[in-house]
Amino acid sequence: MVKCKDCGSENLQKRGFNSNRTKRRVECQDCFAWDSIPVEFFEEKEEEFRVGVIDIELLPLVAYAWGIYEQNINMGNVIKDTCLLSWAGKYLNSPRIYSDILTPEEALNRDAKRVTKSAFDFIKTCQVVIGHNWNGYDGKILNTYFLKHEQPLKYLTIDTLLVARSNFRFTSNKLKDINNELGIRNKIDNDGMPLWIACDKGDKKALDTMLEYNEGDIFSTEELYYRIRGFIPNHPNLARYTTIEKEQCPICLSTELVEEGQYPAGKGMYKSMRCSKCGSLHRFGKNLLSKKKRESLLSQ
Repeated sequence: MVKCKDCGSENLQKRGFNSNRTKRRVECQDCFAWDSIPVEFFEEKEEEFRVGVIDIELLPLVAYAWGIYEQNINMGNVIKDTCLLSWAGKYLNSPRIYSDILTPEEALNRDAKRVTKSAFDFIKTCQVVIGHNWNGYDGKILNTYFLKHEQPLKYLTIDTLLVARSNFRFTSNKLKDINNELGIRNKIDNDGMPLWIACDKGDKKALDTMLEYNEGDIFSTEELYYRIRGFIPNHPNLARYTTIEKEQCPICLSTELVEEGQYPAGKGMYKSMRCSKCGSLHRFGKNLLSKKKRESLLSQ
């Protein structure tokens, strides 16, 4: 386990790489000391399955236009189309961040082939992918690049934006606004469009700042997921991926379950179990109603 050189804490936050990506910059969250640690110290053991949290950033579209309001831009007026700029991801229950961004030369040429490959290699290790607006944006963007440079991938998804829209009534469903309302870790601030413009010009310092910003989104999305996961009615059953042959919470895999009444479903009644870790409520076991009772129930 990697520890802080000053206070010995294991509570370290990754803050990007050195120039040749052989060392990780880390900041202690207890004493706030900084250090550079060889990447091999962050190698992690193989898991039975992996749930990935992922976010991407794009270079903006550049086009000719006659004004700044309500413009319909023809593709013939597009000077430079959008381009995958960076991605960042991590596995749940692991501190390590994986990320990649265009080099200055790639940014100038809008060449995303290499970054597409590294994103593809990360996602193909995941059985489940979590993202904010993943289904409507990030996932579709990456699929477009996979279509150009890679192959299709199959995985289950958890879109925290869709969960927020369908299960809650936040004033705003933006990641920053939801996390502010819930009082949990938030996105890193940036300079706005000037940062993206500097990246488009191949500015190395801007690219480093962008990667740090992209990585920060991962922690914000992960914390939001942990906060709302017990409310997700169609959450993928993660217990299917484990070798444990006893009752587990299908969301967080805890075996600390407490019986709490009964759970009606269809023409059945089941034992209801609440997870002591994530708070989610689930049905377990066989139908408690007899066959004769089930047959006597009228359909609605």
